[in-house]
Amino acid sequence: MSGKVVGVLGGLRVLDLTFYLPGPYATLFLADLGAEVIKVENPAGGDPLRGLGPEGGSPAGSVFFQAINRNKKSVTLDLKDPQGRDLLLRLARTADAVLEQYRPGVAKRLGIDYEALRQVNPKLAYVSLSGYGQTGPRRHEAGHDINYMARSGLLSLFGDEEETGGRGCPRLPLPPIQIADLNGGNLAALALLAGMLSARVTGQGSYVDVSMTDGLLALMSMTAANYLAAGGQPPERSNLFLAGGEPFYNVYLTADGRFLSVGALEPKFWANLCEILAEHDPEEKGAGAIGASREEAARVFATKESDEWLRLLDGRDVCVAPVLTVAEALASDLVAERGMVVETEPPGDGTVGRGGEGKGYRQIGSPLAVKRAGEPDGRERKVAEPGGAARHSTPRPAPGLGEHNREVLLSLGLSEDNLKVLVARGVIV
Repeated sequence: MSGKVVGVLGGLRVLDLTFYLPGPYATLFLADLGAEVIKVENPAGGDPLRGLGPEGGSPAGSVFFQAINRNKKSVTLDLKDPQGRDLLLRLARTADAVLEQYRPGVAKRLGIDYEALRQVNPKLAYVSLSGYGQTGPRRHEAGHDINYMARSGLLSLFGDEEETGGRGCPRLPLPPIQIADLNGGNLAALALLAGMLSARVTGQGSYVDVSMTDGLLALMSMTAANYLAAGGQPPERSNLFLAGGEPFYNVYLTADGRFLSVGALEPKFWANLCEILAEHDPEEKGAGAIGASREEAARVFATKESDEWLRLLDGRDVCVAPVLTVAEALASDLVAERGMVVETEPPGDGTVGRGGEGKGYRQIGSPLAVKRAGEPDGRERKVAEPGGAARHSTPRPAPGLGEHNREVLLSLGLSEDNLKVLVARGVIV
């Protein structure tokens, strides 16, 4: 419902009432595609992620906050104050969608739940994102990513009994990314888009309840398929498909201590690879013997350095790739060509970022490359250009706390004197 059309989602306004990682990650996709995302924050400090991590507490916010809040606007509202609630309702009249991430029941107590907001905007798409969902016995239980992984069963699959001689796994390694939060964000973005599309088609709003734990269970659809459908073995790492038991889908150590990933799922790729391994096997075993076990394949891979294997396998259709460090991946030609590292505009508040004065923040860019009809190439059209079409332009940095209070609230019909009163009451900053 916003005015200026920017990017493929231009003209859509989304109110983001979320914090930390899951919700802001969801609305990042929409903001990068051109939607006007208004981040509604508590005037007493705003999103806690602003203060978490490197540069936390700076006016621009931490690097973590910057990474998932670019291209958004920030408005501060004390939603416990009747005036703050009233302003949110007025904002909701102008919005296409709302995303909230409170513990179930909090939005209703604040008077900003779906039932309240749809009274002022019947076409509103409203999404609630939570750890365990709006219903069920755990709905009020506090938790974070690690807890949702634990209750979904996913975390149990990271243990490997082989490494402990079959004596059980005394320690479960934690994944280095927040899977529940990120997947929950993906699902929330999908729910927001589905709700807005439905409103355009039917003229009616909708409500979607997204549980991060449910989302993890959905990720394990294949993992649990045999157990659920046919009474097979309960899923454990030792009996999972493509979890390290198959030689054709595995990771192999090379002579220089590096690793190569092998994803030769189709027989033709595995046959091609085993023929090449046999050609360079010091023990001169045949392709069939090498391909029969992970141990045999590992023995041959260990005879040469990673780069040498990559030269020998280049162009041979074998589904082999080096295991890069994150730093190596970010410096790779693939990432450069795909435009997956972007730099924001410099912070408008005079903050000097890590790149130095006059520099913005370098960040992971949007994975969505948009190509409109009649355009030559979608590869350079990744981020919504403020005021223009979606293209690989300089994205705006994450907003300062309440940076857009004046712009947004004046557009609702408030006066400068009204804003002064709200500041004095602590409703905004």
